[in-house]
Amino acid sequence: MIKRLFILFVLANIFFSCAKPAGITQEEFDMNIWKADPMACNGDREKLEDDFIAVKDKLIGTSISDVRKVLGKPDRVDLDNRSTKQYVYFVSAGGQCDGNSGDSGKSYKIFFDALELVKEVTPIL
Repeated sequence: MIKRLFILFVLANIFFSCAKPAGITQEEFDMNIWKADPMACNGDREKLEDDFIAVKDKLIGTSISDVRKVLGKPDRVDLDNRSTKQYVYFVSAGGQCDGNSGDSGKSYKIFFDALELVKEVTPIL
């Protein structure tokens, strides 16, 4: 019984220690302004796009909860055929905004692996 608990404890530590912290500071990337502009309809995210591009590689290997701490709630969540999540964050206004028609604005898709760690951040034009 003790051996099983020890193995479970070791496996839990390995699982939870796989994710690295995002390490993105407020000075590098204004998370508050980003989060305050859901769907990029106010135009604030578009102004932050260069800062986002500069820090997006720091998201690789981080957990879903760390992504949410940095970027807030995703604008859209997609699932692929293996049921892994993909977060979509818009950076420019478009059809996703109330009162706008036509194509959706530019966005970035964050791909997660089966352990819900970021494996890729890609622009969607």
